[in-house]
Amino acid sequence: MRRQRRRAVIMLAGLMNAFLGTNIGYSAGIIHLGLLEKHKKSPNVVFWAGALFSSLLCLAGPISSVAVNALSCRSTIFLGSFLSFVGFMVSSFVSSIEIVVFSYGIVAGLGQSMIYSGTVLATGFHFHDNPSVATGVVVAGAGMGVAVFPMFTEFLIETYGIDGTFLLLSAVSLQVVVFNMCIDTHELENNRKETSMTFKMKVELIFQELRKIFSMGAYLQFCISIFCWSTSVNTSVLLLPQYYVSTGSSHTEAAILMSLYGITGCFSRILTGLAASDPRVDGKLLYMGSYIILGLSTFFLPLIGNYFPGKVFYSLMLGIYSSNVWSLLTPITIEIVGIQQMPTAFGMELLIGGIGFLIGPIIGGKIQRETEDFTIIFIISGFLYVLAGIFEMLMILTMTKSESFQNRNNMEKIVEVEEKLISNNVIEVKQLHD
Repeated sequence: MRRQRRRAVIMLAGLMNAFLGTNIGYSAGIIHLGLLEKHKKSPNVVFWAGALFSSLLCLAGPISSVAVNALSCRSTIFLGSFLSFVGFMVSSFVSSIEIVVFSYGIVAGLGQSMIYSGTVLATGFHFHDNPSVATGVVVAGAGMGVAVFPMFTEFLIETYGIDGTFLLLSAVSLQVVVFNMCIDTHELENNRKETSMTFKMKVELIFQELRKIFSMGAYLQFCISIFCWSTSVNTSVLLLPQYYVSTGSSHTEAAILMSLYGITGCFSRILTGLAASDPRVDGKLLYMGSYIILGLSTFFLPLIGNYFPGKVFYSLMLGIYSSNVWSLLTPITIEIVGIQQMPTAFGMELLIGGIGFLIGPIIGGKIQRETEDFTIIFIISGFLYVLAGIFEMLMILTMTKSESFQNRNNMEKIVEVEEKLISNNVIEVKQLHD
């Protein structure tokens, strides 16, 4: 009973970490408009600021994973909160957009990545026996933030300007420290660190894990799927406010529509986590079907996006079918590679997603500026969503035919096996140096 209460506290603390520390990226489109108002002569540089900030949540995944492996999930979250605080604080006092690109785009973006990775991995360690529900609740915190922060950020910009907004967001980021005090370091993390290895041996162990996970065809297909949807979803989140305004909506209406996307995303994450926890429901099929449906909806956005009900419809579809993947990443990753290699594999997934998050808005923005139209952008995005679902289907077929995935359903036994694998991998690395 005491263990269950402790895990419940950790889950709620993770939810608040996600709410306060990782959802500001969903306000990147609103912040983008505020920066454009201040730096009208540098629209291309402004675009880099928003693209870097929103993409580094995933792009810095390997850095966050290294921090988790070297320190702990808890220490990584502390470090991420401090970096976010410094990044937003510096952005509020400088007038050069180039410095804002560094402080807001890179420093604060790296902080967001560390908070997110540390929180999700801590949840994965503490709820290794059934990660779907706990992960769904934790990432729902980001969904709650999406519902609140676009309107909150728009209010701050209208009231205090973009500089005052950055200052107040720095204070919000620092609140993560309070809830992070409730998250303990799991014994599996301690087992990874207690082995006596030199820094060189730790690096070799990480590369050994990378070779193992990328030798799995299912994991490779999963990463390609992540790249496809991440390229599209960040383009949607960053450009949708601008698209809504260009088709007749006010800035406030655009913020409301993005909040609607966040509200539906919040419920989607929780419900998807609950559904995936049922042994009769395959989370991989939920993942695949979601992106095929979202792709088809995106194809039709240019036809319905000129009307407010059409915008409401697409915001709902985007929230329902793009947000649930965050509840499924950890369970699917554990199912493919096991919990011992989860931090390294999760970091690579975030890196690949971050590359998509970065190049998607940049290419999309370039197309929009050259054509002065959003139609081509949404057609390409819809195609990539469908492609993400297809590669997930290939992953499922690969796992079905492979004997190495047949015993992944009993998570408690996996943990015992993985604890032995930690020692075995360390022994292998040490033998190479003897």
